[in-house]
Formats: sequence, C-alpha cells, structure tokens
Amino acid sequence: MTSTELLQSLANTNGVMFDIDGCLVISDGPAGQDGRILDGAAEAIEYMKSSGRKYCVYTNGTAQKPSDIAAHLRELGINVPDELVLTPAVVAAEVIKDMYGDKPIMMFGGEGMLYDFVKRGVNLVDIDAAIKGSKPEVAAVVIGWDTDFGKPKIQVAAEAILAGAALYCTSFSPAFASKDRLNVGVSGFITAGLLFVTETTEFEVLGKPSQHSMNIISRILDTPIPEILVIGDDLYLEASMARK
Repeated sequence: MTSTELLQSLANTNGVMFDIDGCLVISDGPAGQDGRILDGAAEAIEYMKSSGRKYCVYTNGTAQKPSDIAAHLRELGINVPDELVLTPAVVAAEVIKDMYGDKPIMMFGGEGMLYDFVKRGVNLVDIDAAIKGSKPEVAAVVIGWDTDFGKPKIQVAAEAILAGAALYCTSFSPAFASKDRLNVGVSGFITAGLLFVTETTEFEVLGKPSQHSMNIISRILDTPIPEILVIGDDLYLEASMARK
C-alpha cells in the first residue's frame, strides 16, 4: 500500500478497535490489572469521541467480565462504558449460541466466561456432574481462562472430544503484553494439551485474530469491516486480524 492509499484508507475510517494490554495499559496481569495507563491512551479514546468515530476496546483475555474491565479502565483514567468492552468470551458466547442453539456445551473458564455464556442462554453442561460420571452428550467443548483445569477436567473434556464434540479455544496466544514478567496465556495452553491427549488437530479460535471477532466488532460498532481501524501491539493477534 502506498502512502497515498494508506492516508485515504485512514480517512475512510469510521470505527476503531483498541487492544488493551500493551496498547492502552501495561501490567503483569490481565486487562491492565495492577498496572498503569500508557501515555496518550486516554487522549486517544477521547479523540475518537470528539472526531465522531465509533470505537471499542478488546482484550484477548477471558478472566474478567467486560463490566469489571471497564470499571478498572475508568479507575486508571480511560473513560470507556461497559458495553464497549469486548472479550473472546463475548464473541464465543454469541458464536456458540448461533451455531449450536440449545445443544449442550461443555465450557471451561471462570466468572469472565460463565457470565457471558449464561447471559446469552447457552445450554451449559454441568462439569461437576460430568466429573462424577454423568456421561453427558456434548456438542462442543469451549476452552477459556480456567486456572483450575486439572486431571478431572482434562478427562471429561478429552472424552467429549473423542466422542465427537467440536473443540473451540477463546485465545491461542502463548502470552500477553506485560510489564516485568511473562504474562502467560491459559486457554491456548489447555487447548494444546487437549490436542495432545486426544491426538486430534481440529479446533477453532474464537478470539483474536478470528473472523468471528471481526464480525462481532463490526456489529458492535455498526460499521462495515473495511471502515474499521485495528490498533494493537501483537503481530499475530491484531496485525493479522487487520490484514485479513
């Protein structure tokens, strides 16, 4: 793309997606938890508002609910409303509901995942009952940020996949932008382990850089995808999603 073409493309921008970690804030926890705001971040958000462009912020982590992330960002000085915060859990819940309707879904994750799946009426399998031997029918297994994912969960998830359930991952990123120490990803680690134990290669990512994510961003912003600018710090996540 020439500089003239780039400037024209930027001039046609009507919606902007901001990454959070490494773009708006920096920390060693998810979505800027216990971190600090980066220089110019708040001003960039305010400029979007004053320019009349629509915007949203999108972290690739699912540990927290969007409302909790929004509240934390506001505490740091970035004035973002709850409804403009996206996570892969938001995308996953909408995509899975659309694809599977009321079919039973085995979902692994904490409150950040559970909130969005329950909100959208996804039919969730009782994991504790499955661990105790209930043998549920499962249409899909969805992996999020689950720090309690041990042997019992590996067992029931693997059994569901081997019985024919499709495998989805909210984020396959090995790590997030961090301040001082490695901020490791969890959902990709779990998914890689399930691929290993089930000897399968078939799975789909629902968070960045998936087309699913870009479709949801477009819907939230009510803006066609070619008119959306993607701002982030990760070549695999944001840059590749923007190029697609």
